[in-house]
Amino acid sequence: MEYKINEEGNIEVVIEANNVGKFRFKKRQNRFSFGEIFSTRNEPFNEQAYLEWQISYDVPTRDVEAGNIEVKLNKQSFIGSNGKNKYPAELSELFYTAIEKNFISKEEVKNLLEEIRSYREFIDEKAISVKEEKSEITLNNVNFEETSINLPTLFMVETLDGTQIEVSIEKQQYASGVQPMVYFCIPLTTFENSSEFLSRSSTRGDKLIYVISKSNSQNLVNLVRIFGMASKRHNHDIIEIMKIVLSII
Repeated sequence: MEYKINEEGNIEVVIEANNVGKFRFKKRQNRFSFGEIFSTRNEPFNEQAYLEWQISYDVPTRDVEAGNIEVKLNKQSFIGSNGKNKYPAELSELFYTAIEKNFISKEEVKNLLEEIRSYREFIDEKAISVKEEKSEITLNNVNFEETSINLPTLFMVETLDGTQIEVSIEKQQYASGVQPMVYFCIPLTTFENSSEFLSRSSTRGDKLIYVISKSNSQNLVNLVRIFGMASKRHNHDIIEIMKIVLSII
């Protein structure tokens, strides 16, 4: 992800029009259906296409000091809930830049910090349900018993520009238990230059532009808010980041 300030004084987030890392392009029939990833180089974009961005808010200090990553907020670090030293990054940088542009006031940040400090309910505490009924199936002459495990997904749709914040409760890959995954979903039609991509596939070097202005900067506030209630671990990290932001604005 890259971002810059345009001539109108708004933040332009520039994203490659290709599936890479935390950025995946999908298509779905409606805002609550399961999105199917597609190859942007081989299949044309249409109005059902959207970006699923697994947005983050920090980066290990060792990665910055090794020169692997550049971050704007590199004067103060914090100890994350996992005990690692970190710098605020990505969402935190966009949030801070929105404050610099007076899209978000210092008073709003103070109120947001107090709100997040008061959270006592966390998304990762939502129960995972297992269907009691089982059915027998055979695949390739191997017998199985099949059931369904319901991993909740929450959708925050109250935005002004068609974007959506989604939180999926997923099994941890290398440990027991579950973890909440936060995604910022941007419909193709919300990108500033979406008309250049409709009905065609992407080519090398193609980039999409998402504009953040005062009118939709609440999306950044809501992302911070959602991370703050995702789990107690996330809550700890977000509080530390908000304290850093308040100390430098």
